[in-house]
Amino acid sequence: MLTSTVITAVIGVFGVVAAGIGINRIIRDPRRIAAYAYAIAGLGAALLSLGLIVFLQTGSPVLLAITMFAALALLLLGNLVGYPALVGFLLWAGITNVRRESRSLANLLALLAGIGLLLLPGTLDFLAPTGEVRNDLVYHLQYGLHLGLLLLVTYVSFCFGAFAIASVAYRLRKVRNGAAAIIVLGSGLVHGEVTALLAGRLQRGIKAHRDDTSHPMIITSGGKGDDEPRSEGAAMRDYLLDHGMEPDLVVAEEASRTTAENLINSRQLLPDPTALVTVVTSSYHVFRAALLTRGLGLNAQVIGAPTAWYYLPGAVIREFIAVMRDHLRIHAIVVAAIIVLTIAFTTLIVPAMVVP
Repeated sequence: MLTSTVITAVIGVFGVVAAGIGINRIIRDPRRIAAYAYAIAGLGAALLSLGLIVFLQTGSPVLLAITMFAALALLLLGNLVGYPALVGFLLWAGITNVRRESRSLANLLALLAGIGLLLLPGTLDFLAPTGEVRNDLVYHLQYGLHLGLLLLVTYVSFCFGAFAIASVAYRLRKVRNGAAAIIVLGSGLVHGEVTALLAGRLQRGIKAHRDDTSHPMIITSGGKGDDEPRSEGAAMRDYLLDHGMEPDLVVAEEASRTTAENLINSRQLLPDPTALVTVVTSSYHVFRAALLTRGLGLNAQVIGAPTAWYYLPGAVIREFIAVMRDHLRIHAIVVAAIIVLTIAFTTLIVPAMVVP
């Protein structure tokens, strides 16, 4: 029992350290997705370890039972209520988005995700090995495919959970006062005119300007697309002037083609490139934009304009895919580790499970 207690205590210490590192990083700079992953995984490991230690030392299962019951309740609630609700919402949002917007791949993401989640339980059940454990190639392939897919789904689910929690937590933080400038990111024009989505960002920029006592300048950032008669920056500036902003406070950045270029080119228009800036985008894009500002070394805070509910799921999925792509090397290493683990378990452990 002593050995079990020591091992459990070590796991708990690692959990506390990981949680401490994550929380400290979040406080210092909330634009780090890994910090939220450390905090979530560390707190979970620490709580589970504490419950096991109390049980091993006192024989009292109360704390462990509470921890396990809470985890089981969340699991059951998620599977029985949350999962079907999520599938239904994604299907509704996907169909609505396609009907109201267009049939582009970006607008189909919510619908595809809903269909994928709808088929996932059946796929896992179909691949699950049944009957007695056998030491043959067919059984090994079936066992390996099921285990590998299960581990992969678990990993992607954890990543998405960390991304979702980080995104919500970042948006709930307090916005600092005293920005030198407000940078409004472009999102495309229609026939040279500001769209409803872009108008929402501009209105959020106007509100941010009014709320900030330093009266910052507003930089409207966006270049001219091949199918657009004028640049986004110019169209956005005209919109702000039409809505009462003083001309001396609005500057158009008209050369950028990507979000990174929006930020880089806008920084060159600042009197002090190290000064605090407030970046305005749509709500679904806030956290990824914040990650980008950190990567570019900007002293920035990012705020978001409201997004239509039917458009939000597909946009969030698109942002998650983009964040995963931005950290592709790390995820490739994890996927490779999952493959190696699956092969090793299937070839070494499964044969030992065969009943003589």
